[in-house]
Amino acid sequence: MEKNKKSIIFLIITFICVTTIIIKDKLYFKDDIYVVSKEEVNNKESILANSEDAHDNYEEVNNIKKDTLDDEINSEMITVYISGQVNNPGVVTLENSKRLADAIELLGGVTEDADLNRVNMALKIKDEEHYIIPKIGEEISNDSLLINNTVEANSKSESNKININLATIKELEDLPGVGEATANKIVRYRDENGNFKSIEEIKNVNGIGDKKYEDLKELISIN
Repeated sequence: MEKNKKSIIFLIITFICVTTIIIKDKLYFKDDIYVVSKEEVNNKESILANSEDAHDNYEEVNNIKKDTLDDEINSEMITVYISGQVNNPGVVTLENSKRLADAIELLGGVTEDADLNRVNMALKIKDEEHYIIPKIGEEISNDSLLINNTVEANSKSESNKININLATIKELEDLPGVGEATANKIVRYRDENGNFKSIEEIKNVNGIGDKKYEDLKELISIN
């Protein structure tokens, strides 16, 4: 009997110990478990979304600034002079990215007599240049470019004379007694009548008489 009592007591103690250990383990794991609420999940997703939106907005702003800068660079205005077989010869101002065809279009296009086989309409124009659109059969020395003052060497002969068929207004002003007004008259006469056939023909320009011609004849050429 005494032996049975001891066995029962031992089993009770053992049960209590095991139960105590199990309860402690459960309490221990409970302390380490963190339950994430739905609200916290939504907050984290919102933070991530805002971060991504901020990054996208930053890139978008940078792209807009870059595009704006490119537009400002590309939209720089230049001025050119176009003469010859154009419906409205004259000076035109447009964006520096434009081509010869764009400038001619602003002047009403070319005439029926324009020799378009000798004109590079895709040519990118440059500020302060003079472009000549030739007439069919008309001889122009700088035929490959159809630009006067970009090939400055062609406007002067080997003897350093100014070629009045090629010279720009600025170059003509270097001649003695020829100011801006007279230089414009020379160019206008050339546009309306074609190239000078002789240096003496320059006397047909209003404002150039015999005396002025005497001062010019040793300084000008037509070739």
